[in-house]
Amino acid sequence: MNNKSKFSLTLLIALLITGLLSSCFKEDLSDCPVPIRVSVRALDVEQNDITATGQVKNVILFAFNENQDLVDVFQLSVDEVKNKKMIDIEMDYPGHEAITFIAWGNVDNSLDVSDISSVKKLIDLYVRLVVKDGYAQPASDFFRGNLSVFVERVGDPQTATRSTKEHVVDINRMTAGVTINTVSLKEYNDNKEGNYTYVLRSSSETYYPEGNQTGEAVAYAPNASFTSNGIFSAPIFYTFPTEYYTVEIYYDGRLIYTADKDADGNQFVPQVGRTLNILIDFRAGTSIKTVITPWNVVYQYVEL
Repeated sequence: MNNKSKFSLTLLIALLITGLLSSCFKEDLSDCPVPIRVSVRALDVEQNDITATGQVKNVILFAFNENQDLVDVFQLSVDEVKNKKMIDIEMDYPGHEAITFIAWGNVDNSLDVSDISSVKKLIDLYVRLVVKDGYAQPASDFFRGNLSVFVERVGDPQTATRSTKEHVVDINRMTAGVTINTVSLKEYNDNKEGNYTYVLRSSSETYYPEGNQTGEAVAYAPNASFTSNGIFSAPIFYTFPTEYYTVEIYYDGRLIYTADKDADGNQFVPQVGRTLNILIDFRAGTSIKTVITPWNVVYQYVEL
């Protein structure tokens, strides 16, 4: 046998040994990791399953090991989310001790998120509001969730066979809806024509892997206009929640009114997964009302 043949045979043997060690093709399977199957389920604020409704347009699912190193990342389309597509994870031997799943739903251009190709560790993950001209842009209908799974071995007492284990990562809405309406605003401002704007202050700009908020405080300047009956209206926009909000009204860039409580002394407190309706009424003095309604439901001000 010449040297070239000997080298080829040695290489083949080495590859076979590597394959046998890295995969569980061996006589004793007791130490082999049991494969994992995982799906994603979307829940509303009442914990109702809304996966099949199509409210979640896409999902990015990250898998990290016990050292917080990225194991894999998966992307699901709206149809795959609706149908609760199962993702199969079969780990080479020796596998990992545990897997932590982090799932993001409805990630789009309205959010600044980690570049998937650059994610190596759990700490690399973030979801941040896009800030433009000094103001946070309204968020998307953002969902997130996490699940930690201990990797079982074939020889574990509770694992009778090498059957795949199924798990579900629940994702929950992480944003709050807000709508603002002001009655008789021009009359309050001596019927002046000009540029009227709202500023809503403020919330933290970033969600980190554990789902906690941090980062700089940012304000929102929602699109607003006068309706046919003279109400200055900002339709529903989505925000990252905070302890409470302050509403400011500007005329041609000058602050003309500020409020952070309603007529009953309640602060403007947003609720994740629900809509905060704020009504400021300048008729016969100033009256402010707040109402919390379900997601994307606008309170109808019958007195108007």
